[in-house]
Amino acid sequence: MLTADGLVTADLRGVHSHGVVRTEVYATRLRSGGINPAAELVLIRDRGPAVVVDAQAGLGIAMAVKAMDLAIERAASYGFSAIGVRNSNHCGMLAYLVLRAVQRGMVGIALSNADAQVAPWGARHRYLGTNPLAVAVPAGEEPPIVLDMATSVVAHGRIRAAAARGESIPPEWALDEHGQPTTDPLQALRGALLPFGGPKGSGISLIIDILAGILPGGRSGPDIVPLYTLVDRPQGVGHFLMAIAVEAFGDVEAFQRRIDRLIRDVRALPAAQGQAEVLLPGELEYRRAQAYGISGIPLPGEAVEVMARLAAESGIPAPWPQAGPD
Repeated sequence: MLTADGLVTADLRGVHSHGVVRTEVYATRLRSGGINPAAELVLIRDRGPAVVVDAQAGLGIAMAVKAMDLAIERAASYGFSAIGVRNSNHCGMLAYLVLRAVQRGMVGIALSNADAQVAPWGARHRYLGTNPLAVAVPAGEEPPIVLDMATSVVAHGRIRAAAARGESIPPEWALDEHGQPTTDPLQALRGALLPFGGPKGSGISLIIDILAGILPGGRSGPDIVPLYTLVDRPQGVGHFLMAIAVEAFGDVEAFQRRIDRLIRDVRALPAAQGQAEVLLPGELEYRRAQAYGISGIPLPGEAVEVMARLAAESGIPAPWPQAGPD
């Protein structure tokens, strides 16, 4: 249920690259042995607010949620908690994890490494994962601030989606297998994605790989098994999840008022040329979720096809989702 909820929540927020389109590869890995359906979160080291857990090659979303909930529980006692997770798998949209902390009035932080898809700055071959990070900050009357981003120029899922639709990609997204910029997503999938912001994104990605992979004793860089190949082997993905109790640092209501004011001040700034308005991190996704919650989720064609294939393989009636333009 946690995995299904995480995938649907991604689609609800319009992050279709991490939505139900991922169901097929998860199902393939479950059938092939790359994901352990009976996995439990096992404590390896416990120092109160600092914990290392083994995910036993379970479903990444479910294992990461359980670890995030543990971080929230410990932060309620200690004011802060950090959980290192090793031996996990792809854990979906990180916003889903950090928003659990916001629901408890806490700041949530999530980092994850991933299989090697990105060329470090100055290199032509892949070594780092897209290594995403997310931070969610609770507000009062305003929606929470939610930063959720890959450290590559775009998420790997967007390249795959462009390939599925037969569309080209901007040349600054990726390199081909010869190290040259490419607009062909198929060439990009054989080559390497690029880090955002050049050396800055590359450096942040490297730090995430250390914190999420090496620090808790897990896999790192090219040692992580690719998500879409070698599906009979656990990926060995690592996560680093943190929760911060606002009350440990000061008055909660005063904090929320200041966050509300910050949001409104930024939103009220004059928009730059070519921009209709100024948006805070996560605001666009929040608006989509509000709208889709009423009208339904317009899924991309690839996701509709995935659901139809899985329904046929499973012998269950195919759903009839609303297909979207993207």
